[in-house]
Amino acid sequence: MPRVNVLVRALDGRTRCVECDLDDRDRSRDLARVVDALRARDAALVPYGARVAFSRSARARGDATVRASDALIAHVTCGLLGGKGGFGTQLRASARRGTQTTNFDACRDLSGRRLRAVNGEKKIAAWEAEKAERDAEAKAEKYLKSQAGGSGAARLRELEEKEREAYHAESAKVSESVNDAVASGFKNAAAIEAAKRKKAKKGKAVVGNDDESESESESDEDFDDSALLFPAAKKARVVPAAPAPALARANEPEASTSQSPTLAPTMAPPVMEQKEEGPLDLTRFDSAEALEAVGLERLKAELTAQKLKCGGTLRERAARLFLLRDNTRDEIDKKHWSK
Repeated sequence: MPRVNVLVRALDGRTRCVECDLDDRDRSRDLARVVDALRARDAALVPYGARVAFSRSARARGDATVRASDALIAHVTCGLLGGKGGFGTQLRASARRGTQTTNFDACRDLSGRRLRAVNGEKKIAAWEAEKAERDAEAKAEKYLKSQAGGSGAARLRELEEKEREAYHAESAKVSESVNDAVASGFKNAAAIEAAKRKKAKKGKAVVGNDDESESESESDEDFDDSALLFPAAKKARVVPAAPAPALARANEPEASTSQSPTLAPTMAPPVMEQKEEGPLDLTRFDSAEALEAVGLERLKAELTAQKLKCGGTLRERAARLFLLRDNTRDEIDKKHWSK
């Protein structure tokens, strides 16, 4: 075997020349001889687990000169720990994280495919397998609907007939009640008209009756039109007015006969005309308590005229207005001014 010079680049980055016998026919034995030569020189050059690989073959030369271009070149390499971080790494990382996620679609299977694509293909295949069953169910449902169509229309017609009968019965009841109400109204109106004519005839009686007998007859003949129209309503007692003079009663029938049979309007109570009072003289009052006798409304009017606040109780208004007895509006506190 020829003796060959081998240039070996160790892990420390330095290149060393080793001379050993090599045979080109068995490259594995040549690598073992290079490793033995390196370890014989220094055991640290090739640590445990390291590998030696040739990168260029040697050229045979006739002279004894060793050149880098002609020597055999070898490299000492070590295997890297771990991998590129594929499927196994993701599974181990998910196991360390616990149950933080249940979505592993981004992981890969042993063949290198994404789980998302694999699961999608499985779902599509299952859907295609169930297509025949879905078509059969759709046909069965369509057949059942066609069979139930006639009976459904019959039930609908039956319901419509029942609703129509109930509507006619309710309409008959309503019309009957309306007719009864109208007839009762006409009857009550006739009774009211007869009572008014009777009252008009009584007004033409002799004026010579005394006041007592006249008041008794009037109290017996008074009536309430609303009680005749609405018998169920509570009757209110009518207090007879004081007897009018005889001449006025004699002239009353002509006026009553010309009036239409309608209810007499209720007379509104007379409104007392309020006497307008001038500005209040505060010098006539010795204290705010004496000013309270004027009243809330008068105090409010005076305070409004003086452009002061007019709210509060009777005592507060009197005290506020009493400030103007010895002072002008500009001299009192502005908190009493109205905004």
